[in-house]
Formats: sequence, C-alpha cells, structure tokens
Amino acid sequence: MAASPIKALLDTSVYLSFLRKDGEIHDFTFLRRPTLLYLSSVVFTELYAGARDRATVRLLERFYRTFDRLNRVIAPDQQVWLEAAQVLQRFGTRYGFEARGLARLSHDILIALTARKIGAIVFTQNRGDFERIREIRDFQLEIPEESTAKRNEK
Repeated sequence: MAASPIKALLDTSVYLSFLRKDGEIHDFTFLRRPTLLYLSSVVFTELYAGARDRATVRLLERFYRTFDRLNRVIAPDQQVWLEAAQVLQRFGTRYGFEARGLARLSHDILIALTARKIGAIVFTQNRGDFERIREIRDFQLEIPEESTAKRNEK
C-alpha cells in the first residue's frame, strides 16, 4: 500500500537559496515522498517583493500560477490572524522584543500557523525564529539539510 502524501510548505528562506544561485526551483530532494507542496501567500509576497529584475518577476508569476492551478496557494484566514496576534503578544511578553522585531516575526508566525491549520510541515533554513515560534504554538518543522541527512542515514 502506498504511503499517504504529506503536506509541505516551504518558507521563503528555502526558495531564496534557489533564486540566489540563479537556479530553477526544482531540487526538492529534501522532501519526503510523496509530498503535496503548498505555497503560502505570505511566502509568495516576500519573494515577489524582493524580485530585482523582470526575469525574476516572470519566474515568480509562472511559479504562482502553477500552484494556483493546483489549488495549492494557502492564505491566513481570520482565525490564523487572531492566533498570530496572540502569539505576537506572548513573544513580546516573553522576549521583550521591540515593535519592529515583532513585526519582522509576524510573517513567519503567519506561515507557521497557516501550515499548522492544514497539517503541513514547514521547511525552513530560518531555524531560530521558527523554533521560538514553536515554543509558543506547536507545528511541524523541518530544516532541509537535516531532513536530507536523516534520509541518508537510513
């Protein structure tokens, strides 16, 4: 019997590693198989905002359309926004971050909570921020290099 597919969502940091190498976004060997890959609207916004040339914009627009056709673009809903506010408040209380620090984390919190809502694993290279988020609100998290190393050990 074939394994049920897992749901996965890649953080901006993972996609940036491809884009910075002028590479295509296609080497997903760190993902377990089979995998249903979702695109967070928050991640897409971060990627698009950082596009520095027309070629990157076109690549990102094609990328978005692919996920959209598959009905795999996910966005934070009202409940996720409320929960994100609660997590941000607890961050401020626990760590004493300034408003600017909390605002910087808000995107990562939205990404984590949206993935949690659909039961997806977040893959990121931003270990520190996502692990702190997970201290306050649990969700599935993996670091791509570690995922690959674990599979190679088997």
